[in-house]
Amino acid sequence: MVDKDKKIEKNKNKIAFGTIVGALYLIFGFIQIIVGFGLNSKITDIFYIPNDIIGGATLILIGVLFFFGIKELKEGINEGVAYIYMGIFLALVFTVIYLLIMAADAMETYIIISEDFTGWSPLDDLRPGIYLGILPFIGFMIWRDKFSLTGGKDLS
Repeated sequence: MVDKDKKIEKNKNKIAFGTIVGALYLIFGFIQIIVGFGLNSKITDIFYIPNDIIGGATLILIGVLFFFGIKELKEGINEGVAYIYMGIFLALVFTVIYLLIMAADAMETYIIISEDFTGWSPLDDLRPGIYLGILPFIGFMIWRDKFSLTGGKDLS
């Protein structure tokens, strides 16, 4: 029992991080799915939540990953940290994808000057997957030395 408590204490920052980030991803994912079914409100406009059911499901998937990690870490299973790291990784992948889409639309607007993008602004492509990615990016920067295929060991 003492060993389990030590493992939980060792990972308390990751548990807190995973709880906050996982909850945000789940909340915004469910809201995005609800908006996808046509239930809009002022809150969806404030947070730039599009009617994208698949995007909402992706946010939920990322949130669930964090909560699987939390569950294992609270049980004293150190491998739960892999779920936290994978949640961070997936969140960053989707953030980068959304930013690339925004960049492509900006090129359509300002370089190619496409009529389809007349009046486009970056806020038109802003979505929760972009601004929620800030916290996983911070987590990545904090634990970046842990993201290694060699486990931080020099194989040379």
